[in-house]
Amino acid sequence: MVVTAQTKTTIRGDGSLDLSDEERDALGVGPGDGILKVTTDQGIMMVMTPRQYVDWVFDQVGEGLPQGVTLDELIESGRETRGEIYRERYAQPPSE
Repeated sequence: MVVTAQTKTTIRGDGSLDLSDEERDALGVGPGDGILKVTTDQGIMMVMTPRQYVDWVFDQVGEGLPQGVTLDELIESGRETRGEIYRERYAQPPSE
């Protein structure tokens, strides 16, 4: 993660906070739009749109893939593994 901006804001008594014009423009949001506050296991809070969050999650998944394995390959191998588990647990033995 690379920090590209840092701003200070104050939380009001009602729990709300302000985003500057620049921050709203960077997020592409306006009045009434939803944003997400995401806190990592390292205590880092990020503010992003739902779409940015989905992209961020996929980036995290991609970083965890073994080198040389695509997401499509990983998904396909999961299908194969689930099929094997299903056959082992629920397939009826051949009738004689």
